[in-house]
Amino acid sequence: MIHALLIAALSQPCGGDLNQADLDECWMHQAEAAQASLDRASAKLKAQLERFGIDATPFVAAQNAWVSAREKTCDFEQSLEEGGSIAPMMYSECQARMTQARTVRLKSFAAALESSREAPELDAVSPRAQNELARVYGLLLKQDLSAAAHAKLVAAERAWTAYRDDACAVEGGACLTELAKERTAELEAGWLGEPFW
Repeated sequence: MIHALLIAALSQPCGGDLNQADLDECWMHQAEAAQASLDRASAKLKAQLERFGIDATPFVAAQNAWVSAREKTCDFEQSLEEGGSIAPMMYSECQARMTQARTVRLKSFAAALESSREAPELDAVSPRAQNELARVYGLLLKQDLSAAAHAKLVAAERAWTAYRDDACAVEGGACLTELAKERTAELEAGWLGEPFW
């Protein structure tokens, strides 16, 4: 739920009567600010893992997998507006949205880690969350996508799956369900523009 609220809040920071060049610049600054916040949260979590004697290597691998998933996801979202003046904004908006969601996730994991000093056992994914993700992804695949956009979508999903597996191996708990919900929200907010209901 927190990820859906974050995504909804992010949809308006560059609104108003801005022209396209101003929107591009605004979203670029949003993405840069989000990255700076993520870098701080990531460094803090890595130091926390090391302080507790937990190998940070899997966390670093998960972060690298997340970067790949973000880049491929945003590349796909931008491709939906390929050749249009809005395309650069779509990329920056996606980066800001996904980076802020990842920062929230890292801060939440750091807080849980602080209280227990170890990651909980990994819970199974909620069938409801998994089914909703599959439904939204399936609807997206049925859209009239170019061959290039379809290939980018498939690459983005593969990268996201690799990230999910790496991240949940580190975080445990309800990670699978939470990331399925987060991905569904991203599909709806960034690719589809609105929910299919």
